[in-house]
Amino acid sequence: MKKISAYLIDDHHVLRQAIVHMLEAEEDISVVGQSGEARTGIEDIARLKPDVAILDLKMPGMTGLAAIGEIVRAAPKTGIIVFTMYDNPAYVWETTNAGASGYVLKSASKEDLLRAVRAVHAGAGYLQAEVTKPLLRRLAQDARSAGQKATLTSRELQVLECLADGQSNKLIAQTLSITEDTVKAHLKSLYDKLGASDRAHAVAISLRQQLIE
Repeated sequence: MKKISAYLIDDHHVLRQAIVHMLEAEEDISVVGQSGEARTGIEDIARLKPDVAILDLKMPGMTGLAAIGEIVRAAPKTGIIVFTMYDNPAYVWETTNAGASGYVLKSASKEDLLRAVRAVHAGAGYLQAEVTKPLLRRLAQDARSAGQKATLTSRELQVLECLADGQSNKLIAQTLSITEDTVKAHLKSLYDKLGASDRAHAVAISLRQQLIE
């Protein structure tokens, strides 16, 4: 039986070693390499072409999201599993769009990670149950927002334009000659009207509704 070849990228050495030992204990999985940082991992994956790559999202030097795109280009047949502590549905959405096939939290059971490895190797996707519900909730919010265009005040639109430019609350306050507390009040109103959960979500909904360009 040909074993599933896996490669692990995670900057937490102790955790990485524990996962390697766990995977190696399975009769159908073989760990062909590991790295504590993304750039070396990408180079190894390009050379080794493992069946599955497991990587963290937050790493020094290069984010997991950027690494996903590099891996997709370097080894398009390698299935990618995000292994992270972050359950934010925005990360699930972004990493899936970038090319990841699985998303598993570091709080998951051994069985969850093993199921993810086997499912992704088989050509399927795998979302841990704990991240599926918030993702579906966010998709539902997006669908409701898309169906009803929000009515914003002129000041709220100005704040939104500043958000789209990536400005901090302090910079927005300086740009619009208002206090940071006023900026926070406008942001709360924007989130409520748009059904947004955070700044990036608000900008995404606004672009979709053509409230800003």
